[in-house]
Order: sequence, then structure tokens, then C-alpha cells
Amino acid sequence: MTTIDFAVEIATARKFRQRASLDQLDYRRELLRLTALGASQVQLSRALGISQPSLSSALKTAAKIPQPREGFSGADPYELCQRYAVGELSRESLVDELSRWDYVTEPVGERDYFDDLRFSVRGSFDDVVQALDDDLIDNAIYDAVLANIASGQS
Repeated sequence: MTTIDFAVEIATARKFRQRASLDQLDYRRELLRLTALGASQVQLSRALGISQPSLSSALKTAAKIPQPREGFSGADPYELCQRYAVGELSRESLVDELSRWDYVTEPVGERDYFDDLRFSVRGSFDDVVQALDDDLIDNAIYDAVLANIASGQS
């Protein structure tokens, strides 16, 4: 059997993979929120059934994770696309949020657009391109976002 024979199963596995990534992100953000509310590491570790050193490690990792932007469902455009791919955002909401996003830009001369080895910039439109490449969004969403940005709509 070829990969094409498993197209539906692969799509399901891809969705589970995105879901696991988002669950881990949400878990870490929730740990930060709970500690900000005053929960101690001892209380949290007992309630979660994990060791205090494991919780401490998770909190250190969580401290490095950006929080969702106000008015948006995620911290960057790629996360928005992940949330769409797992069914947390409607198509309309995704297009709206991606169209309103204030994309990171680089100063002219900082990037060679003809360099195939360039690195993507987190928070830039590169995230949307990567989401398209990763099949989190389709061409119609990509085109709608580009059209909205070009026309100044949000």
C-alpha cells in the first residue's frame, strides 16, 4: 500500500499531532496562570499527581512560552493555524485573525529573499506560509488572507 492509500488515516494522525502540541502549550500556560493566582508548587504537584521537581521544570519551560495576543486565539500566526486545523477556530475566525495580525517585518537588507537556506521569522507571514506547507490551512484561506491584507481589510 502507498501513502495515498492511507490519506484519511494520515490526516487523522496529523490532527492528533497538532492537538498534542496545542495541549502541551495550553497545559504550560495554565500552570503559569495557576501560579500567578497564588497556587504553590506543592499544591499544584499534589493536585496534578506529579513530583514537585517535574512541576518546577514544566514551569521553567512555560516561562519561555509566549502568551496569546490580546484579541487573538494564539501567540503567533502558526498557532492560530494549528487551532484551526484541530477545530478550535472556524474558517471565518482564522481568516479574520490572520488578516488583522500585525506581522513582524525585517528591515530592508536584512534578508535575502532569494536565499533558499533562510530561516523563517516567528510571528511573520512566514508562519502562514509554513502552515500552508504543513497542510494546516488550504490555498483558499491563504489567498483570502493575502487579499484582505492587500486591500487593508481585517
